[in-house]
Amino acid sequence: MTEITNQQASIDRPGHSDAPQGAERVYALIILVEDRPGAVDRVVGVLRRRRANMQTLTLGRGGLSDSSIVRISVFVSDSEVGIDHLVEQLRKIVDVQRVVNLPYQQSVSRELALIKVSSTAENVNAIIDLGTLFGARVLEITPETITLEVTNSEESIEKLVVLLQSYGIRDVARSGSVAIARGADEND
Repeated sequence: MTEITNQQASIDRPGHSDAPQGAERVYALIILVEDRPGAVDRVVGVLRRRRANMQTLTLGRGGLSDSSIVRISVFVSDSEVGIDHLVEQLRKIVDVQRVVNLPYQQSVSRELALIKVSSTAENVNAIIDLGTLFGARVLEITPETITLEVTNSEESIEKLVVLLQSYGIRDVARSGSVAIARGADEND
């Protein structure tokens, strides 16, 4: 008789050590890339090949006055060894100017959310008051809905969404997080 056990298969990733399960932490990687054809694709390709456990990936214009730079913010959950290997691979890409690896606690991150909530004349003020507690502003009010815009941490947005569910959420659009280093400057 064969005994079947409930085991979780591990995913082997080239270049990764056998870090114990549960040793993962969330890291914010800030990647500055030259805005050239295929440059962002090469960065995303490395993230995919390394099977990075991405929480969010956001890109936009980077640099203070240089519009030829794309700033990629990616939040990854992995072991320290896994992140170090990933950062090494990203730095090898020709168009990558800089990679900053920040443990989540050393970063300030924000996300944008647009939340459309069902409303009535009786509850519109309660919805606005609740949104205001989380720093949301009203974008649109119709007889049936109210649309809020909130920029906050992922956790705060999650709390607001949970609290608004009792009114009936019709739609939510979230941007994904962007990050910057806490303190004076970013460390490589």
